[in-house]
Amino acid sequence: MEKPAVADDLKKSAALDPVNKTFIYRATDASKAEGSFVRHDNSRKQAFNADNTRFIARDGQGAWYLYDAATFKLIKKLGELKGNCEPIWHASNPNLLHFTLRDGGTTWWTYNVETEKGEVMFDFSGRTPWSQATSFSTKGRSMTSADGRYLALIATRHDEATRTRNVYGLVVLDVKDKRIVGTLDAKNFPRPGASPDYVSASPSGRHVVVSWPGDAGGTRVYTRDLKDSFELPTTSKHADMAYGPQKQDYYVFADYSKNQLSATDLDSHERIDLRSLYPANGENYTLDISGQAYDKPGWAVVSTYGEKKDDVSDEAAPQERAEYRKVWLVELKAGGQALSVANVRTNASAIGGSSKDAAPQAVSDPDFFKPQASASRDLSRIVFADNFGQGPIESYMVGLPSWAVR
Repeated sequence: MEKPAVADDLKKSAALDPVNKTFIYRATDASKAEGSFVRHDNSRKQAFNADNTRFIARDGQGAWYLYDAATFKLIKKLGELKGNCEPIWHASNPNLLHFTLRDGGTTWWTYNVETEKGEVMFDFSGRTPWSQATSFSTKGRSMTSADGRYLALIATRHDEATRTRNVYGLVVLDVKDKRIVGTLDAKNFPRPGASPDYVSASPSGRHVVVSWPGDAGGTRVYTRDLKDSFELPTTSKHADMAYGPQKQDYYVFADYSKNQLSATDLDSHERIDLRSLYPANGENYTLDISGQAYDKPGWAVVSTYGEKKDDVSDEAAPQERAEYRKVWLVELKAGGQALSVANVRTNASAIGGSSKDAAPQAVSDPDFFKPQASASRDLSRIVFADNFGQGPIESYMVGLPSWAVR
């Protein structure tokens, strides 16, 4: 595949993946940050701005940085962003992103990364049924709708005395008109008061997906006003929303119980099995899904890690297989294509977090040592985390040619 457009002095530094024939670039440098890593957020969060000229990453101390997406030059530290403040790029203005306080607050801001000036996007204080709520958050795992108009959030409050988080309900914000268009009180959850794992608007903004643990309600799809819902046939946390081939709202997920990577159409409720998951009897692995390529409907990115011999012994799988430690594209239709993009070479002990040889942050922050590949909106590039067997975790980028997917 062809290289992405980068400065001439960087073209020589591209590593050729010998198996997939793709060019891989180191996009971040941990030596210029703090902590033991600097990398993009996760698979369900968009790392790239609207025109793919910039991307953001965070380090081991919770600081955020702005990078040039063509040269990978560190432009600046974004001092207003701290820790899990959930930055979400504006859908059309490449200079803007939205964010809140570390671990959530009552206010969300819109911030210009070039001028470093911000303004209040919306203040939820006194605007919801829950005056006690002090945080409105997606739990750091979700985006706005594809056009940036709708944002779904969980209303909570952290109790310092008991060190617990009280959940009050869900809210859907119309970012454009600056008004709340739906609320759902926690007493009306499938299990009243249960804390969701995450909440997200669908790409079209017509739906909201809420995921609870299996014994607390599983995964449900609500209408935008949060009045009607239906249950999805899975409790998988390894999922994302994506556009189907005709811009249908799809929920793409790993159904480990049925050994299938599948998608559910949120309007028709039709389930489409895309491909089987496990290549050998007894063996298994974990995967993350990115459906962020909204401008290339009908495709998602999958990244895999943690391959095991079986669930009982927790031993590593005895041999390499095509699906293991891999970044690949999956076409969102039955019998569709699966295109390998890159091999992941992260030290397994860094992901596992239990080995005496594990990287320092692997035990406390294991998610940061997973590849968690994420696609740009136009699917021209994919970013994933790696350490190539040793050293700090950093973000690496793969450029895809325009003919790779149609």
